[in-house]
Amino acid sequence: MWNLLKSELLKLRRCQILLVGLVSLALCPLVQYGSQLIVEAEYRNPNYDFSALFENVVWGNTQIFLPISLVMIGGWIIDRESAHDTLKNIMAIPISMPKMLGVKLFLVGMLAVLLGIYSVCITVITGLAVELSGLTEEVFLHGSTQIVLASFTTYLVCMPLILLFGQIRGAYLGGSILSFFLGYSMLFFKGGIFASIYPFSAALILVGFDMSEYAGTTTSPNSSLAIFGVGVMVLWTVLLLLMSKNKKEMKLRKQEPGKGRGKRAARRKDAS
Repeated sequence: MWNLLKSELLKLRRCQILLVGLVSLALCPLVQYGSQLIVEAEYRNPNYDFSALFENVVWGNTQIFLPISLVMIGGWIIDRESAHDTLKNIMAIPISMPKMLGVKLFLVGMLAVLLGIYSVCITVITGLAVELSGLTEEVFLHGSTQIVLASFTTYLVCMPLILLFGQIRGAYLGGSILSFFLGYSMLFFKGGIFASIYPFSAALILVGFDMSEYAGTTTSPNSSLAIFGVGVMVLWTVLLLLMSKNKKEMKLRKQEPGKGRGKRAARRKDAS
């Protein structure tokens, strides 16, 4: 597994799609702070400080920026084997399809955590640049922890989308658009069990984020329902991995008749 992961890491050195995540997460704190400058004075937060900026970034990342970035990057990492015509080479080595996809998913999980750390750095730089107040050790530790943990829980929620759209040739862009709508849909679940069990809402509840100010939730968050909501997505991912175990054999069986026809054609050519 380590050799596979090392190979995937080497491939990332030559890809530019990581810029999607870097740019989008850099935009998040800028957009969140900028919104305070353009809204009408009656809706503006007069006490906007580092604590508010950290909360805004956690919400913005989970609702929009991370789902788009993770599904696009993860889908591309899986799709490129078909797009670059390297899947046939992988099929020739003794590695199962679930293991190959699992390593790629693990890599995306690593990237999600690294993007979370990167988002913390950009948030602090943005806050310092606009001279926000309230950057205490407690605020920094609480805000940065929530950003990184929310990056990981959002990744868990996005795993099935990464697998589904990554295995469809060129569909990862459509998957990232769908993830945007799914993340944005948190705004529509304000009460009842759906406010806690909806996967993207659950990703925030599990890191202790209060959504009442952002989504207008009217019920208290339920951690058990949130665990169930995220757990369903993880279970769905496991099922998708298990369902992919026969793809290698199917592809190999499809290649064998072609090889046989090629050999027969060569023999007929030699005979003539």
